[in-house]
Amino acid sequence: MALWKTLVSSLSGDSGKPGGLRLKPEDFRAPRRMREGYLWSDSLIMPRPCTIRDMSPLTAQVVLWHDDIKPQVLARPLKLYVSTDRQEADCIVAGRDNNVLSLRLTSAFRAPTRTYP
Repeated sequence: MALWKTLVSSLSGDSGKPGGLRLKPEDFRAPRRMREGYLWSDSLIMPRPCTIRDMSPLTAQVVLWHDDIKPQVLARPLKLYVSTDRQEADCIVAGRDNNVLSLRLTSAFRAPTRTYP
């Protein structure tokens, strides 16, 4: 019963004790939206579609739709194009787990240098 009272009082903002737990809107993280994008390099014939799971100013985690890219191609610098923002950035592969790539961005996002589908 004490747990229930603690939960109700923390959600309502009423705290019987000074310094009790109070939840604010900033405590809840906004849901992240997955984005579509493309990976491209000079050695690829066509851009490879991917889903961008998580992106920060320095890193990105992408899921390749098709796992048909050879490791030799991924050893070279790549370009990550974000479809929703219509911008691209240079990047390199920091890690790979099957079709999930961890990328390190090496440049700021800019207008695309080529056309993407």
